[in-house]
Amino acid sequence: MSKEDSKAPKVSFPLKPPGQAKVWNVVEVAIKGSDKPPIKFSIQEVPEDRYEDVLDHMCTYFIADEPICQCTNGKDDPEFVLSFRRFWTSMLAQGLTVGAFTEDPNGGKPILAGVNLLGLSFKDDDSNIDEIVTSERAKQIIHVMTKLSKTVCPFEKYGIDTYLTAMGLSVHPSYRGAALGKHILQARESIGREYNISVTVTWFTSPISQTLAERCNFENLVVRDYDDIVDEKGNKIFPGIESKRVRIMGKRLL
Repeated sequence: MSKEDSKAPKVSFPLKPPGQAKVWNVVEVAIKGSDKPPIKFSIQEVPEDRYEDVLDHMCTYFIADEPICQCTNGKDDPEFVLSFRRFWTSMLAQGLTVGAFTEDPNGGKPILAGVNLLGLSFKDDDSNIDEIVTSERAKQIIHVMTKLSKTVCPFEKYGIDTYLTAMGLSVHPSYRGAALGKHILQARESIGREYNISVTVTWFTSPISQTLAERCNFENLVVRDYDDIVDEKGNKIFPGIESKRVRIMGKRLL
């Protein structure tokens, strides 16, 4: 076996078999501060015919609201947005992404209320993101977070070759205050059982997502103040960021 073959992931994508998207949970929750009745949400795999909706959502809401993207003013940089759209497209192809859908009262297709882009990370994976991520600022963000992840080495900590990772958790503004993020995170337990994935590890970049992860029993692997993340010249990489710290957090699923 060649060196290249030994590094190739022993899995084919998408993981899910053909057919309807799996529903991991159905929840009925009320929007905080609203006098409207509780809303029912399906927490499920995202069907292929909704991939573009996911990408539109992430490019519209996640890039505008997530602390690092907000700090870099990514929403006003077309190349930044396009780079992440390509990156998320590659993650969607794995078939693991979770969406929260609710019925459209006007009879249209179900409304995408929230989403978490999920994928697998492999030990000794030497794939190069530079082919799809062309924005230098976007590359820097991904490389910095990847380097930070290596300070804990989840593969060695948990004794694994593969783990479930994520690159973006976002809820539509109209549905915030319904704890949807928590329900979406909890779906990873079902995904782990279904596809025999024993561990999940993720960068949580905002205090809201970090609190949700704690409530879902994630543990801290790395905690780093943004002000302490600097380049080779000692300059802050995220100057003026509104959040205080980033956490890399992990959880056993099996």
